[in-house]
Amino acid sequence: MTKGIKLIAETAMHHEGNLEYYLKLINKIVNETDSDIVKLHLTMDLDEYMTKDHPLYIKSKDWLFSKDKWLRIIEPVQDSGKSLLLLLNDRTSIRFASRVKPEMIEIHSTCLNDIWLLEEVKQLIPKSTKIVIGTGGSTKSEIDSVINYLDWENIILMHGFQNYPTKYRDINFLKIIKLKSLYPTLKHGYADHTAWNHDDNLLITLFGASIGMNYVEKHVTINYGEERTDWSAAINLEMLNKLKEKLTLLDACNGNGDLSMNTGEKEYSIYGPMKKAGILVEHVEKGSIFKKEQVTFKRTAEISDLSQIEVLNNIGSFFSNSLKVGSILNKRDFTIISNKSEL
Repeated sequence: MTKGIKLIAETAMHHEGNLEYYLKLINKIVNETDSDIVKLHLTMDLDEYMTKDHPLYIKSKDWLFSKDKWLRIIEPVQDSGKSLLLLLNDRTSIRFASRVKPEMIEIHSTCLNDIWLLEEVKQLIPKSTKIVIGTGGSTKSEIDSVINYLDWENIILMHGFQNYPTKYRDINFLKIIKLKSLYPTLKHGYADHTAWNHDDNLLITLFGASIGMNYVEKHVTINYGEERTDWSAAINLEMLNKLKEKLTLLDACNGNGDLSMNTGEKEYSIYGPMKKAGILVEHVEKGSIFKKEQVTFKRTAEISDLSQIEVLNNIGSFFSNSLKVGSILNKRDFTIISNKSEL
């Protein structure tokens, strides 16, 4: 896993078409939080995204921003040094995104295999751009299909879904772990939508982060508990910063995944005081052959430079010194022979 879990501040449709409110939200995120990425939802051609009889059509129509307004919204994010993530719902939005060059774009699970949308992405978005794929409510075959169709190098699978808000029993971390194992070469993220007032909101998010996520996403608001769109899963700025602090702690605990022992492990595994060292159970003469029956293993005050395996590997070697009963075995005590099978 790449070092450092990245925290995504999700704004979604919390603005409800109010530009000044949205600008205030964006400016507070970039100036007052430790989030790494700011996520914005772009819908520019609503008629391509949904039909007029959809329950959300009329409301969504009133919430659309012009390209000029989107440029105003995006500017403080790009000026802040935080990464910009644009969720794109239609081809007009993709064409706009190709102009503003976000570091990341997202294909929502609602249009996971809309080939016209995907084709526009392939034609217009630079290959260096990271693509987030929302897996919520999607089958493995749907996930496989979009991955294969895009044929993209920088793909992030974003797990989790919102059912206003997500009940923790529906999260299914074991399923996410299984999906993660099926795509070991991809990056993974967890989008948490736990209820805003749930006592264990941040704890549940950290549970998700702890299963090997590269990204964690949270809805954020400046009006905590106020009934606006997506409010039910939105945390405030202070909580977002507290989450980032805990993610940094989790990062430190995760380490780098290297199977070689780190300094702390090496200190813990010292042979003798910690791990049992090889000790002779009888007197041996210089030049005699080391036999298995001559050794036992005990923790000692003295440090040995031989692991238990290395002691056993020396069976059949010549003793380079005469040693008394109770002597702790070290590398200097043996003369290695070239072919023990000849004995």
